[in-house]
Amino acid sequence: MANLEEIIAAAAKVFRTKGYHAATVQDIADAVGILKGSLYHHFKSKEDLLYLIVKEPIARIYATMADIVASESPPAEKLRRAILAHLEAFDQHYPHLFVALRERDEMKRRFREQFKLSPTQYERCWQQIVREGIKSGDFRPDLDVHVVSYGLLGMLNWLHTWYDPRGRLSVREIADQFSALALAGLARGPRRTRPG
Repeated sequence: MANLEEIIAAAAKVFRTKGYHAATVQDIADAVGILKGSLYHHFKSKEDLLYLIVKEPIARIYATMADIVASESPPAEKLRRAILAHLEAFDQHYPHLFVALRERDEMKRRFREQFKLSPTQYERCWQQIVREGIKSGDFRPDLDVHVVSYGLLGMLNWLHTWYDPRGRLSVREIADQFSALALAGLARGPRRTRPG
């Protein structure tokens, strides 16, 4: 009999390959190598299994992000730490968090009800870092906080289309490049004095 961790790992791969809606419980049973009926000893439905796949990694990255925002670090350092934490979560919980991204709408209700968490809270953490950078004078004041935060998350989350844990660059090297790119775009240039 397979244990729950083996079932979750197999289901994450099946959901990532086929998509949550197209995947069947039989597909998951085949991936684990057990009878379909045996899966129901561990969970009630396919939706329950999807929730089990992502609940811990998502709760953890939300908590990590809240800690980063609450820290005394300068905004640029907070942004570097946030980018690294986000990408390390993808790497450590591959492919689980990719599944969560692709099936995000399926998860919203359960996370709101059971964890009091929503993607909006996570987005607000990124917005807070950008606001702090603008307020401190480190980041450009002409950029829209919401657009910047969505742009950053879009860049990071697009990883699910191309990331390979065995790829040429480590996740830390990718995070360093993303941080350099983001901070170069956000950096406030030297103040110019007006002529005459």
